Amino acid sequence: MENKTTLSVAQILKERVFEIDKIAKFDPDEPQKNYFYETDKTVGAIWCLEPGQEVYIHSHSNVDDMWVCIEGEGIYFPDLENEIPIREGMVLLARPNEIHGMRNTGKGRFMFVGFAAGSLPMDITRY
Repeated sequence: MENKTTLSVAQILKERVFEIDKIAKFDPDEPQKNYFYETDKTVGAIWCLEPGQEVYIHSHSNVDDMWVCIEGEGIYFPDLENEIPIREGMVLLARPNEIHGMRNTGKGRFMFVGFAAGSLPMDITRY
């Protein structure tokens, strides 16, 4: 039987429990990608967009990229020709080589949590 180290509650809170309001940071000049964890298989970040800001259209050849909308509304770009209205409570998935991007079209802040899983570090192809 393997000998497993027991973590203290303080260590678990530091390494495995995350509070969005302590991670999220907005900037009036550019969208913010606030990383909160990374392993050899996944990475997590909280994206914070002020009205009119956007995450440029891009793809990754080596990861699935999932976005969970937690505040606000906007437009999701699933390719170079279409736009899908999105809002709080929606989950979006881009598999390897699938184009994706996002724009805050609302009057308030827009926030979503992004998770990438696959071969890290992820590559980025910008369109």
